[in-house]
Amino acid sequence: MSKNIEKYLNAKKIDISEWEKVASAALKDLSLKDLNKQIDKDLKIKPLYTSADEEDDYSHSSRRGLKSDINEFMPWYICTTVDHHNDPKILNGRILGELERGSNSVELSFFEINTLDKILNNVDLSIAPVFIRDINYSKEKILNYIDFIKNKNKDVMGGYEIDPFASNFWLEEFSKNGNNNIINYKEIRVFHDKINSEFENINIVNFDGSLWNELGANTSEEIELLALSFLKFYENHQSKNQNEKSINITLSTNTDFFTSISKIRALRIIFNNIFKYLDFNGKLNITSRSSSNILFEKDPWVNQLRITTAALASAIGGSNKIICNNITHKLGQAPDFIKRLTRNTHIILQEESRISRVQDPSGGSFYIEKLTNEIARNVWKNIKEKEKNGGILSLIKSKDFINSLKNSRNEYKNNILEKKLIKVGENSYKDPDLNPINVKPFENSNI
Repeated sequence: MSKNIEKYLNAKKIDISEWEKVASAALKDLSLKDLNKQIDKDLKIKPLYTSADEEDDYSHSSRRGLKSDINEFMPWYICTTVDHHNDPKILNGRILGELERGSNSVELSFFEINTLDKILNNVDLSIAPVFIRDINYSKEKILNYIDFIKNKNKDVMGGYEIDPFASNFWLEEFSKNGNNNIINYKEIRVFHDKINSEFENINIVNFDGSLWNELGANTSEEIELLALSFLKFYENHQSKNQNEKSINITLSTNTDFFTSISKIRALRIIFNNIFKYLDFNGKLNITSRSSSNILFEKDPWVNQLRITTAALASAIGGSNKIICNNITHKLGQAPDFIKRLTRNTHIILQEESRISRVQDPSGGSFYIEKLTNEIARNVWKNIKEKEKNGGILSLIKSKDFINSLKNSRNEYKNNILEKKLIKVGENSYKDPDLNPINVKPFENSNI
């Protein structure tokens, strides 16, 4: 046994030409070049990566998200989305039910003014953070949330997750009513600094790439828009004697497994470079959210496979918080057994996969390291170019930018309709014995 191990440890490097001969023979009517694939704008992959693709020493790289200590029991927050109910007591029951059954944080999509005391009754915010992702926010709601938090202990966690740029842009594109309560990003900054100076673990701002993803942004663009938003929001920060600031970032993850992992790692490179450039004392808190673009209505059961793939990529990438949309996300409220299925996706990953015992499970993979580098370089080049042309404010006013996002959305839909993109259960391999899931419509119709 020991001789065999020694043989492999000391084996000579394989001549790549031998692999090429075998692969070419197996392909028959295709060539090796036919295996090269464009996965996104300016991003390509090939069938084989070797040490020749490795460009740097990654052992102490910021991309890896290395931690001085590893929490094996809670490597990330299991964050469950709780469907809104107009009765605060019923909504409170839903929140407590999720926390009792395995979730350790929750996300709300909406709340009525002066109802938070009832909605979060008996919820210990120092143990289980509650995040409010109300895209159609208003100044009155922000002030109401701040008043609610001020009556709590200093160690409470959570936040009102506002993207000062993407939220309004998203509403203009998708909401029938738009946002009549638009708040300037400078005013949001005032609210954010005010609450963050008193509560270390409460934030008013979350730069949300999943909104840009829904609008049509590709892999690189999503990171670019997050970085440009951050640069504008903190453009006049004070670097001297600056306390460490928690910067909350949300990224979308999808079924492109390796690209999702590389995207999270590339985000770290970009923001660490920005922090150094600005002399900004920042700490990244990365949330991964399964993209709504991977969820379909016709056969929601297949969505579970997609959500699991995205969640695993998020865990391997080293996210601080992971949100799995329910498989009925495109249909309506999730029944109890679907909520349980979503929670168990997290729990199995945390407690049975043992991913949390490794600092960077993907580190050292030539493919992932190369792809991470390509994303980071592409993003960094585009950030510098777009900053020179006015940054995020100039972009969201640009007709060319708006049209490019719309074209990207339409192209994705058309590719599915024309079966250029195969989506199991949606446009091919349909289940002859469909098992429909009965759902209730969402109650919150403010968007």
